[in-house]
Amino acid sequence: MRSLALLALALPLHAAELVVATDGSAPFKTVQSAVDAAVPGTVVHIKPGTYREVVVVPPGKHHLTLRGDNAATTIIAFDLHTGVPGPDGKPINTFGSPTVFVRADDFTAEHITFANTAGRQGQAVALTIMGDRGVFRDCRFTGYQDTLLSQAGRQYFERCYIEGATDFIFGGSAAWFEECDIHVTASGYITAANTTRDQRYGYVFHKCKITGEPGARTFLGRPWRPWAATVLLDTQIASAVVRPAGWNNWNDPTREKTVRYAEYGSGGPERVAWAHKLTDTEAKEYTIANVLGGLDAWNPKTGAVRGSIQVTKGAVKPAAIPKGSVWYAGTMVSTDGVHWTTSTSAPPAKDARIAAGPDGVVHAVWATGDKKVWHAAAKDPAHWSPTQSFDAMAGQSALDLESPNLFYEESARQWIVTWSCTLARNAIQAFQEDVNQNPRIWYATTADFQTFSEPKLLFDNNYATRDSQIIHAGRHYILLHNDNSRPMQNLRATIGDSPIGPWGPSTNAFTPKFAELPAAVRNGDEWWIYFGGKTPGLYVTRDFLHFTDASEQLKFPAGSAPSSIILGRADWAVVSPTTDPRK
Repeated sequence: MRSLALLALALPLHAAELVVATDGSAPFKTVQSAVDAAVPGTVVHIKPGTYREVVVVPPGKHHLTLRGDNAATTIIAFDLHTGVPGPDGKPINTFGSPTVFVRADDFTAEHITFANTAGRQGQAVALTIMGDRGVFRDCRFTGYQDTLLSQAGRQYFERCYIEGATDFIFGGSAAWFEECDIHVTASGYITAANTTRDQRYGYVFHKCKITGEPGARTFLGRPWRPWAATVLLDTQIASAVVRPAGWNNWNDPTREKTVRYAEYGSGGPERVAWAHKLTDTEAKEYTIANVLGGLDAWNPKTGAVRGSIQVTKGAVKPAAIPKGSVWYAGTMVSTDGVHWTTSTSAPPAKDARIAAGPDGVVHAVWATGDKKVWHAAAKDPAHWSPTQSFDAMAGQSALDLESPNLFYEESARQWIVTWSCTLARNAIQAFQEDVNQNPRIWYATTADFQTFSEPKLLFDNNYATRDSQIIHAGRHYILLHNDNSRPMQNLRATIGDSPIGPWGPSTNAFTPKFAELPAAVRNGDEWWIYFGGKTPGLYVTRDFLHFTDASEQLKFPAGSAPSSIILGRADWAVVSPTTDPRK
């Protein structure tokens, strides 16, 4: 049994230790050189000194610990800020400015100061973390604007000191701050949460203390995104520092309807009406287990996790496809889900996704690069109606449109058409907001493929997503999707009570990197999940936690390279002229 998601059990009982010292008394003189030499599970002991360098912890360095002797004497500092030339000669943006950038999961830092010494030069980040399950104990974060960017995943900060003036705790992660000191150095805003709509929790400050320099007047937060979530629990607030209104809408009154700002045991009498004062019952919801536990029940105090994804190589019985039915994969068909042959009766486009409605009519959707969704219908796969298109992102600043798909919602008697698309700079973008390949999943509904609802965001859980499929599994709905963020680029799943969300926490990845185009077909009480990428794959599951990797069983027509079939975007779907494939 091998786990693709959680590696804690595979770590050595006694982690290796590397030592860093500025005076040359240790094997390493820079933190980055020690990180480069570290293997998963390494402890990097940083002796007292000021290390003026930029440090990057790449994704492969998971379970890494940086440990100083005292945060007052162990300092990693640099002075990058927006506007200075980057490696390509162009001015860097906020995300290019961090002194320390953590991209790995299961990172721990203790007794270290992370500093950006640029001062009032614009955005200048001391630390960015995009890895999951990050822990910081007795650390200091110092800067002026955008000091601490906790952007993705889950983090736990205990007894830390964080200072700055403008948006100096910002990002989209779920983060718990326990007994931390928050110090305001000039008038501005403490938080700028980037929480996404489908993320239940954002920043939670528990038993913290907010202080400030004389004359500094600050807001507790302003919403970087419309669904910003920040909660203060039993936090001591210096009344001379925090403005009575407490919260700012970032000059956008519409965000007052969606933000999730709340206080308990610390609210002032003049807070804005759109911030919430928690009741005793509501406050009890905010526990470390609820906020940070996720699907793997992570305990940041002990580091314990519960294995959530297990994949084993194995064989599966050929699918029991009813007589008269076939499974389609672009220009190929199969009667058992394993052996595939070339078909002369193909959908109207080889990259079309197809699904049968309750009336037996099969619908196909596909994209051609013109930012439109194309559609055709048929009662059998040999006779398709004339093609038509609709401008799915009309009025939006769409840069692309890819991977349309279909789902029939029985309760509403309507089709849900999904697709992925990247928008120009706007409120739904996250860390990669200046990158043109940052897609999200969108949808529209239709009953007749003639009129469609306005496009809406289907899923946004703080990472780029594309190639999605909605499936109905028992009492829940599952959204299979490609995590398109670098360096992930693999498949994940999320569960909701409705086919249009809201969606809960995502599973860890269950496929290798570069997997794309998920297509799940029901076979009895199993789900057969096909995917493309560098190598086509087939994973079979009953619970979306335990998977059998049956990829080696796939047989394709002679002379057809599986990689070219999948990379040609030959998507998988079910067509059954006589049997409703959703049963």
